[in-house]
Amino acid sequence: MDKIAKDQRVSAKHLSFAAKTNLGSFYTPKRIAQKLYETLAKFVAPDQIDVLLEPNCGYGALLEGEYVKRIKKVIGADIDESAIAIAKSAFSFVCFKSANALKNISRSNYGINENDRLLIAANPPYNDLTSQIKNGVKKLACEIDRDLLTRDLGLSSLLGFNRLRPDFIAVLHPLSYLIKKTNFNLLKPFMKNYALKEALIFNSQEFCDASKTSGFPVLIAIYAKEQKGTSYEDIYHWRFNTIEGESFTMAQFDYIGAYLDKYPNKKKKNSKYLFYTMRDINALKRSRTFIKEEIANAVHIREEKLDYYCYVDIFKDYADRLPYYMGNLDVPIDNKRFESLRDSFRILSAYKHSDIFAKPKFDDFQKAQTRAQDYFRDFLEKVRL
Repeated sequence: MDKIAKDQRVSAKHLSFAAKTNLGSFYTPKRIAQKLYETLAKFVAPDQIDVLLEPNCGYGALLEGEYVKRIKKVIGADIDESAIAIAKSAFSFVCFKSANALKNISRSNYGINENDRLLIAANPPYNDLTSQIKNGVKKLACEIDRDLLTRDLGLSSLLGFNRLRPDFIAVLHPLSYLIKKTNFNLLKPFMKNYALKEALIFNSQEFCDASKTSGFPVLIAIYAKEQKGTSYEDIYHWRFNTIEGESFTMAQFDYIGAYLDKYPNKKKKNSKYLFYTMRDINALKRSRTFIKEEIANAVHIREEKLDYYCYVDIFKDYADRLPYYMGNLDVPIDNKRFESLRDSFRILSAYKHSDIFAKPKFDDFQKAQTRAQDYFRDFLEKVRL
C-alpha cells in the first residue's frame, strides 16, 4: 500500500466539507476496524462466509486484515468513484464496483449469488437531515429508493442491507438508531429479521472529521439473520459495553419524558412559562432552556409540571460531567428523590433566570444549591456503577 493511501484512510481528503457532510463520509479509524473484526469473530469464522460486501468502502479501511483475507470473495463498493480509485491501488484481491448502495439494491447488482453466505461489513453514511448541526450545508446527496427513504442516510442504509438478506452484518452506526424509539420504529423492517448479537460503544470523536467538542456514542454492532429479530424491549434491557470497559442499560434510569412535554404543544397556549424543545442530553447541552419569546420550538409549560422543567434547566449545568455514551439518552431523573427537592430546583431556576422568575433570597439559593449538588453527586456515582 502506498503512502498516500495510508494517509488518506483516516480522512476523506479528496472531498470538500460540504461533500463530506452530504455523503455522510466519516472514514473508519484502523483501531475501530480491527475491533469490529475481533468482535465479529466471536460469532462467525471467515471460512464460514462466501462473500464479504462493503457497500460504503471509501478508501477500504474495512477491507484489510487477516479476517478479510480468509474470505473467498471480497467486494468493495461506493458511490464515490474517487474513493474507489484510491482503494483499487491498495487492494488487488478485492473486486470493486461503483454503486449507489441506496438505489435499485439487489444481490445480482453486486455479483452475489442468491445462495452465497453473505457478510456485510460497513461504515454506512451518517447524515441526519433534521439535525441542526451543519444544517446550512445539508442536502440529500444521492437517489434513494422510496421504501428506504428516511431522514438519515444511515437508517436508510440498514434498511437497504435488509434487502440483500445477509447472514451477518458487522456495522458501525450511532447508538441513537437503537435507543431512540422513533428511530427503532423506522428500522422495524430490518429489526424483525436481524438479532443484535453484540453492541460495543465508542466515541464519535474517534473519527477524524467528527466534532472534537461534542462526541456522541457510536456502536460496533453485530447482527445475525434470525427469525426472532430484535425488539425494543431487548434494547431497553440490553447491557451496552463501551470500548473503555464501562457499561449501562437504559432500564437502570427513569426519564424526564414520562413527566413533561418535550415538544411544542400548541393546544396548550397561554401558559406563563415557555421552554425550548427537548431532545436528548447532547441537544440539551447546545440548546436553551427557559425562553421568553413565542417561537416554533417553544413548549408551553403547565403549572403543575413547572418543577420538572426546572430540574432539566439545572441538569443542563451538570450534563458535561456525564460520560459521552449517555449523550443520546433522554434526561434521566430519580423521581422519588426529586419529589423531596422540587422547591430547590424551582429556586435554582429562579435565581438563574431572574428575567423570567422573581429572584429568590440568596440564603434560599445557597441551601437549594447544596441540595442539588448532593443529588447530582449521588446520581453521577450511580452512573459509574
